Amino acid sequence: MSAQTEKATDSLALIRNYLLDIQKAVNTKQPQKHKVAKLDSLIRLATKQQAVFERNLSPVLKNKREVVAMESSLNFILQSMVLYKTGIKNSQSRSAHAETLYLNKNISILANKITYYCKTAK
Repeated sequence: MSAQTEKATDSLALIRNYLLDIQKAVNTKQPQKHKVAKLDSLIRLATKQQAVFERNLSPVLKNKREVVAMESSLNFILQSMVLYKTGIKNSQSRSAHAETLYLNKNISILANKITYYCKTAK
């Protein structure tokens, strides 16, 4: 494995951990105030994490169509996280529940894809 690919897989592993942190924040039973604060900190990191993801995915994954699909998936997950935070902040339990379902399903899928492509790149 080249040094560039190794660096990219390490960076993608950090993105996977970031996604799992989002999932944990959404699923953890804690007071609304603490949950909103945790989500705020994750949202502040979103732009940087998205840039790292986009920069490091191409060296690991050569299928451009899959790269675009995974980048879109991350973008939708980040948007859903913002909607989830807004839903719990405004006591919109139906909206928050829908976003929880979306996040749990799609974070797992994207995290598994990241793990798979990082392993196959080695």
